[in-house]
Amino acid sequence: MRILFASSRARWLLIGVFFLLMPLTAGAQSPERQLLRVPWAGDSGFGFVEADGTPRSFFLDLARMLAEEAGFDIDLVDVGLTTEVLPALSRGRADLLAGVGRGAIDDGQLLFAGPVAETRFVLFVHADAPRDWRFETFTDRRIGVLRNTVASRMRPPEGSVMVPYDDQVTAFAHLLDGQVDGVIVLSALGERTLRRTGLDGLVRPTFPPVRENSHFVALRPEFATLLPGIEAALGRLETSGALDDLRARWLMVPPVPVPDVLTVGVSHFPPYHLVEEDGRVSGFAVEVLRDLAARADIAVQFEPITLESWARGPRVGAFDLLPLRSVTEAERNLLQFSAPIQTIEYAIFVRAADAGRELRPEEGRIGIIQSSPLRAEIAGDLGVPLVMLPEVRGGAQDLRAGRIDALVMPRVTFQRTVQEMGLSDAFAQLDAPVFRNDLAIAMRPGLGDLQRRLDVVIRGYVGSDQYRDLARQWMEDPVFWTDRRVNLILYGGGALAILGALAFLVQNWRARANAERLRAQTALASERLAAILASTRQGVFGFGTGGEMAVINPGGRVLLGLEEDVSPQHWPESAQFLEPISDEPLDPGRDPLQRLFRGEMTNGQVCLFRARPDQASRYVRVTSDAVTSLGSGLSALMIVEDTHDNELNRQKLERSQRLSSLGMLTGGLAHDFNNILATILYNAQLVRVKADGPVAATVDRIIDTVRHGNNLTQRLLGFSRQSPQEPGAVSLRESLKELESLARPAIGEAIGLILPAVDEDVFVHCVRGELENALLNLILNARDAMADSGQGDEIVIQVRRYDMCTSDQEDAETGHMVEIAVSDNGPGMTGDVLRQATDPFFSTKTDAGGTGLGLAMVDSLAARSSGRLSLYSEPGNGTTVRLRLPRFAGDGGALPQTSAAIPRGDGWRLLLVEDQAALREPMAELLRDLGYDVDMADTGRAALDRLDAGADYDVVLSDIVMPGGVSGVDLARAICTRFARMAIVLMSGHAEVGSDEIRALGLPVLQKPCPLPDLATAIHAALKEGQA
Repeated sequence: MRILFASSRARWLLIGVFFLLMPLTAGAQSPERQLLRVPWAGDSGFGFVEADGTPRSFFLDLARMLAEEAGFDIDLVDVGLTTEVLPALSRGRADLLAGVGRGAIDDGQLLFAGPVAETRFVLFVHADAPRDWRFETFTDRRIGVLRNTVASRMRPPEGSVMVPYDDQVTAFAHLLDGQVDGVIVLSALGERTLRRTGLDGLVRPTFPPVRENSHFVALRPEFATLLPGIEAALGRLETSGALDDLRARWLMVPPVPVPDVLTVGVSHFPPYHLVEEDGRVSGFAVEVLRDLAARADIAVQFEPITLESWARGPRVGAFDLLPLRSVTEAERNLLQFSAPIQTIEYAIFVRAADAGRELRPEEGRIGIIQSSPLRAEIAGDLGVPLVMLPEVRGGAQDLRAGRIDALVMPRVTFQRTVQEMGLSDAFAQLDAPVFRNDLAIAMRPGLGDLQRRLDVVIRGYVGSDQYRDLARQWMEDPVFWTDRRVNLILYGGGALAILGALAFLVQNWRARANAERLRAQTALASERLAAILASTRQGVFGFGTGGEMAVINPGGRVLLGLEEDVSPQHWPESAQFLEPISDEPLDPGRDPLQRLFRGEMTNGQVCLFRARPDQASRYVRVTSDAVTSLGSGLSALMIVEDTHDNELNRQKLERSQRLSSLGMLTGGLAHDFNNILATILYNAQLVRVKADGPVAATVDRIIDTVRHGNNLTQRLLGFSRQSPQEPGAVSLRESLKELESLARPAIGEAIGLILPAVDEDVFVHCVRGELENALLNLILNARDAMADSGQGDEIVIQVRRYDMCTSDQEDAETGHMVEIAVSDNGPGMTGDVLRQATDPFFSTKTDAGGTGLGLAMVDSLAARSSGRLSLYSEPGNGTTVRLRLPRFAGDGGALPQTSAAIPRGDGWRLLLVEDQAALREPMAELLRDLGYDVDMADTGRAALDRLDAGADYDVVLSDIVMPGGVSGVDLARAICTRFARMAIVLMSGHAEVGSDEIRALGLPVLQKPCPLPDLATAIHAALKEGQA
C-alpha cells in the first residue's frame, strides 16, 4: 500500500506537524472514536437498499470494512445523485470516499490511499450495432457520459461530442431511442444498471475498454491523522483476501470478454452435486445443466470447488456458473439467475428419540450448513441465531452426538447423506415448519445473452421426459430396503422357518401394521397439502356445488381482504376482475369467475384485480378448472397469482422494443406509397403506348412526376436503414443451405420443407444475414399459420431467374433478377389480412407473442436491395410470398442489362379466363395491343359453356384457382380431351405447392403477376407447339 498526499511542500509540513502533535493531544482527546461522513446516492447500478433500509454498494461496503478495521465510525450522507458525490467531498459536506477515481477530482487538498481496485471504462452500444465498433473509430457520433466523472473529461474521437447525464438510466434510455450512439461508464456499474432495469438484452459493451481506472480512498485533510491507520487497514484486508472478495462480489475488476467455454463450479452436495475422488462430477443439478447447455449450444466445463468457494459465488477469475443455486433477493442484486428449474424444500431433522417432543427454538441449538444461502432468512423466521456447520456429514454426526438439538437441511440431501452413512433410522423429520426456495442456475454478470439463451430452453426442458427421468433417478425418496433392513429380514425369515406355527399370528400383525402405515401416510399427505396451501403466496379457492367458496387458503384471504377464516362463504361483491386498458369490470364472457361458474376452463388469463373500490388495481394471472373427484364436495378450483411487477416490467421492455422499431415503421410506410406510385406508372405507360401529340406530352409529365415521388420515398426508406452494412453479391446456393439448417429444426417433422437445387453461379445483391433472416421469417410465418389452423403440411421454396422487360419503349424497366418464392398449402389469408400483412406491428398472432414486424422487415430488405416483395393468397388455398432481388455476377458486378423483343399475336383468337375483374380487364387490353383477338370469361364454367356452344379459339389463357366448381386444371383437362388442337396456358398465384396433377398435363404454368415479355413468349410458344 502507498499513501498519496497533496503535492505541495507546505501540506507535507502540515501533516508532519499533525503527527508530532499526536502524542501531545492524545490525552486531551475524547476516548470516543472519530466520526467521518461518507456520501452516497441511490442511483441504479451503483448499489441497492436492503429490505431493512441499509444501503449497499462497493464504496459503502469498503468504507464499513475500513471503519471496523481502522477504528473509526462513519455516518452516511445522502447527496441525492451520484454526480453529486464527488462535489460533496470537495466542498466539505463529506469526509471520506472509498473507491474514487483520482482523475475525476481536481481538489488538490484531498489525501489518497490505495489503490483499492482496478476497473475499466467501457463504451456501451446498441445490441444490434456492428461487432467491430470501438471507441477509437467512433467518429462523428454522440457519446453519453456521466457528469463529474473521469469519462466526462475524456477527449472524444474526431467529430464526436460528449453528452453529459446525471444518471445512467437516462443515458441508456437515450441510447435505445437514438439520441446518443454510445454511453461510456464503468463496466461494473453499467452492467449492474442494465441487469436491474431489464435492458441487458438490448445493450452490450464493446472491447477493448476505453480507459483503465484506478480507485483510491479519498480523505479530507482535517482527518490526516487517520491516514496511517487506513493504509495499515487496507494492507490487512488485502492480505486476508477480504478486499479481493469484495472486489469480485461487486465486479470491481477489469472486464473480460465472454469466454468460448464457460466454467461451472461444482461442490460435493448430494444428490445435486457429487464430486468423486478422481475429480469426476455428477448429480441431478450437474446433469440438468449438461442437458440445457447442449440444447442451447453452450460449451461448458465442470471444475470441483470447495463449499467456501461455492458460498462466495461465480466471479471473474474463478468460475462462471453454479448449477441450481437458491435464489434470494440479496443475491439477485449481485448475480444473474436463470428461470427457476426446481423448488427445494428445507426440513428440520431431530434425533429419532426426540421425534415426538415439541421443538422450542429459543431453548435448543439449531444447526445449518454455513454455505446455505437461506441461513439468514431461516434464522429470521425461527427468531434465533443458528449454529453454523461446515458440511452435511459433520452436521449429521453433531446431531447424533447431541452437540446440536436440530438440523435445518434440504430434505432430499440430508436423507441421501444419512443413507450413505447407514444412519437413516437414527433421525426423524419434523412435519413443520418447512422452508421452500426456488433453485436456478447462477451466473456472474458480464456473460452477454447467456441468461436469455438458457431461459429459452428451460421452459420446454422442465416439462420433458428427459428432465422427469433425471428427477426420478436422483431425487426419489431413499430406498426402503437398505442393507440393514435386508439383514433383519433374513434373520426374521430364519426365525419364521423355525416358528412356522406362529405364521398366522405374524401375518395378522403385519396386516394391522400396514393398515396403520397407510393411515399415517394419508394423514401425512393431508398435512403436507395443508402446509403447501398455507405457504404459497397464490390465492387458492375451492368452490362448492352451490357456488360458495368451500376452501380458501391464507393467500386467498389476503387477496380478498378477508379477516376471518370462515368457510363456506360467497365471493365478495366488491372483488372484481378488470379490463387492463379501461380499468372497467370485464364483461361476463371474459370474467374468470363467471366463466368458472359456466364450467369453462381459464388457463393463465392476465387481467387487473381489486378487492375493494378504494384499492389500487394490480395485475393477476388466473387459472381455473373443474374438480372431477366426486367425494371432495368441490366443483371447481381457481388459482389467482399476483404478477403485477412482472407484468409492468414486461410492458416496459415491450415499449423499449417498439421504440427501436420506429425506423422499420417508416420504411414500411414508404414502401406502401411506392406501390401506389407503381400502379400509376404502370397504367401511365399503357396509355403512353397509344398516345401521341399533346396527350403524349401530358402522360410524360405524369411519368416524370411519379419518378419524383419515387425519389422522395427512397429518401424515406433511407431513414429506415439502421444497419451500416453494405450489400454485396450473395451466393443463393450457400444462403439456402444455411437456411435449411436453421429452418428444419424450427418447423419440426410434421411439416415438409422442400428447397430447390440452385446453380453455383446464382448471386443476388443484398446483405446475406438480412436475406437469411427474411426467408426464415417467411418459413416460420407459414409454420405458425398451419399449426394454428390445422390445415397444411408443406412449405416449398422455389428459385428462378427473372429477366424483366415490360415494354419496347426506351424508358422500359429492364433488369436481371432472381425470384425466391416461399409457398405453403396452409389456410391462406383473407383480403383484410393480406392488405395489412406488411404493415409494421400488424399481427394475427398477438396472443402468441407476434410482433407484427416479420413481413415489414422482409419488405424493407426488398426495398433496400432494389428488389420487390409480392404476396398472393386466397382463403383455404395457401399463401405465396415472392421476393425479387437483383441478380449479380459472382465477383459482385451487376449483370449486363438487355431488352428483348416481345412476340406479337398477329390476329390469333385468345380466350382469357380470370375471375378477378381488376386483373382481367388490363390484361386483356395489353394482349389486344400485342395483336390478339381477345374474348373474356370470368369462371371455368363460363369458358366451358362458350366452347361447348361452338366458339373457336387458337389459345386459352386461364387462371388455376377460380370459383364456380370448375378450376383451371379441370378446364385444361377438358380442352386436352375434347379440343385437342387448341393450345392452353395456365396462370397461378402460387408456386405450385402439391401440383403433381398440373405437371402430369405437361402444360406451361405462369406465376402471377407475370411480366408482359414472359406472358407473350409463353403464349407464342404454346401456339407454335399446337401447330406442330
